[in-house]
Amino acid sequence: MDGLIFTYFIIKYDKIYFMTKETRLVFEQIKKYAPVRASELAAKIGISNKNLYKHLRRLLDEQLIEKVGSTPKVYYSLKSSEKIVIDNTSFDDLLIEQNYVYVSPVGKIIRGMSGFSTWCKKNGYSVDKQKYLFVKKFQEINKLRKDGVISAKQKLTDVKDKQSIYLDSLYYGDFYTVDHFGKTKLGQLVYVGKSSQNKEVIREISGLIQQHLVNLISKYEITIVGFIPPTVDRKVQFLSYLKKGFSFELPELVINKTSSKVKVAQKTLRRLEDRIINAKETIAVNPNQKISGNVLLIDDAVGSGSTLNQTAGKIKNIAKSGIKVIGYSVVGSMRGFEVISEV
Repeated sequence: MDGLIFTYFIIKYDKIYFMTKETRLVFEQIKKYAPVRASELAAKIGISNKNLYKHLRRLLDEQLIEKVGSTPKVYYSLKSSEKIVIDNTSFDDLLIEQNYVYVSPVGKIIRGMSGFSTWCKKNGYSVDKQKYLFVKKFQEINKLRKDGVISAKQKLTDVKDKQSIYLDSLYYGDFYTVDHFGKTKLGQLVYVGKSSQNKEVIREISGLIQQHLVNLISKYEITIVGFIPPTVDRKVQFLSYLKKGFSFELPELVINKTSSKVKVAQKTLRRLEDRIINAKETIAVNPNQKISGNVLLIDDAVGSGSTLNQTAGKIKNIAKSGIKVIGYSVVGSMRGFEVISEV
């Protein structure tokens, strides 16, 4: 968002376009008078031609408007008049409406401002104050995103003295928890999806993260995907069901988790060294697989990142030299690679 806090927005096909007050005014005037020329718009609004063209370029780039004709007779109109809404809800309320999920102590999922207000009331917080803090924190985190994901590669290099680094890059769909606000929207959905084996919630997660994966597959020219296997046996395995919602079709690596009489899940191990040992000795990658291209390795939640990283090492051990292994986790720890023990 170019470092600015945009308090005006419009919605087209359920996508939100944030903009300054002046850009939105230009859009509104085009909507009202289209087809209309730039000189006519500048005179109507009372701004310079130079300033006007800055807003026109923004609206053209977002494909919200189009220009017809040729110089000197160029006119501007809406790209499509269907399902465009100039929303007068406050920016803060809309952001929370789309990005907040509260799960009550009895397991009731309450979304948006209703959930946020419930959380504030439960903790004795002022809704207005917490709304301001939440939006501020959300915007700070949003600056870390590129193509919808958060790069966590630096977190791997922070622990390179304790383990060799095999992953070429690591990305999160979102953080698992943020400050005193607790779980993020994706964090809540992952927690509910795994703990209750809720297929509807898992399908929702698939929809939310699919574009992340599509972007990574394109960026790194991925030719094969792998999913980190679970330790705990469940009727509905989270990642196995999650991938059913993906529309892309790529061959899948055979990765298994070895079983023993006593199953030790990563989440129960507090020390990084123990997590590394657990991953090394319990993750099995079939050595007879042909891996000649870049790999996207997917997990549901990471703390230390050791499972993804050690699995990447095993993949590179049997693959054609020169391949890249990219790690992606639906959610990850915000503070380095501290343990996520709930999921």
